[in-house]
Amino acid sequence: MPEPLPEHQKTQLIVRSPLSTDGFVSIYFSSPDGRLMSEEEWWNLRQLIELTNRVCVKQQAHAQSA
Repeated sequence: MPEPLPEHQKTQLIVRSPLSTDGFVSIYFSSPDGRLMSEEEWWNLRQLIELTNRVCVKQQAHAQSA
């Protein structure tokens, strides 16, 4: 279970995406001062999501071929 954020930490919902008919994932960005994500942080998040998608697609293809 993730560690709860400190009361003073500001969070912002960035992405909410369905994973199945009854499940979804939410990605939050947080900073103590409540600032928005920087361009570099957006780029890093995009890279992370693309990498995760490639891994999941490969795993699904492997599972379906088995």
